[in-house]
Amino acid sequence: MKKFLILFFCICLLSGCGSEKNTKQDSYSVNYMEAKEKIINDGAILLDVRSEEEYNVKHIDGASLLPLDKIDSDSIAAIVNDKNSPIIVYCKSGNRSHQALLKLQELGYSKVYDLGAMSNWEE
Repeated sequence: MKKFLILFFCICLLSGCGSEKNTKQDSYSVNYMEAKEKIINDGAILLDVRSEEEYNVKHIDGASLLPLDKIDSDSIAAIVNDKNSPIIVYCKSGNRSHQALLKLQELGYSKVYDLGAMSNWEE
């Protein structure tokens, strides 16, 4: 009986941790319509975090380039100096944009949203 209670407690604990993480992560994701609304209504900055070569081949109109490996407090401050300004990040597949979101949050930017893959932009 004791083993059953311990196992039950562990399962409850693990399932609770997983759902909290997913909820938080989802709250920072935006789709095309939400991103457009944030740009139009809130003045959000669209930030391409791919390489310069990828950006030069194709990018979303109006996007600023800041490759993931170049993100630091000085480089982002040159583009967005107010840490409360909304920022929407994107990349090729969604991996780098998620890493950029986390990095920008660590630097104190509070309104960072992840569009994910550039293909999520519908123009």
